[in-house]
Amino acid sequence: MELDFLSPVSEELIAYAKNLSQHSIGAKAKFNSVLNGIPDLSDVQIAIIGIRENRLAESYEDSLLNFDGIRKAFYGLFPGNWHLNIADLGDIQQGDTVKDTYFAVEKTVAALVKMEVIPVILGGSQDLIYAQYRAYDTLDEMVNLV
Repeated sequence: MELDFLSPVSEELIAYAKNLSQHSIGAKAKFNSVLNGIPDLSDVQIAIIGIRENRLAESYEDSLLNFDGIRKAFYGLFPGNWHLNIADLGDIQQGDTVKDTYFAVEKTVAALVKMEVIPVILGGSQDLIYAQYRAYDTLDEMVNLV
C-alpha cells in the first residue's frame, strides 16, 4: 500500500497529545502508531505527514529533521468552530537517494488525495514540491502550482 512509506508517530508524542485538554486538536486526532498501525481514514479530512528529506536544500546540513516541536505546538491548539477530523500519519524517511524519497512522497500524496484527504506536509526542502505535484499525474486532476 502507498502509505507503507510512513513511519509511525512516536509513542511519547502520542501520549503527549492524549494528555492535552479534551478540546485540543491532539486529543481528538488519530495517529499512525507502532501498536495500531495506520488508522482508518474514512472519516479523516486532513492528514499530517513529515518528510525528513533535505539533501537538496540550499543550506543543507547533514542532520535529521525532527518535527516533534511543531507537532506538539499544533496538537495544543483548539480547533475552534470547525469540524474536520485530523490524522497524524508520521514521517517519510530519507530514501537511499533523493529520487527514492520523491517516489515515496508522490505515492503517499496520491493515495491520500484519492481518499479525499488533504495532506499537510511538514518539512523537507523546496525541491519536494515537484514530487507533490507529480502525485496528481495518476489522478487525472488539473493542478496549478504558483
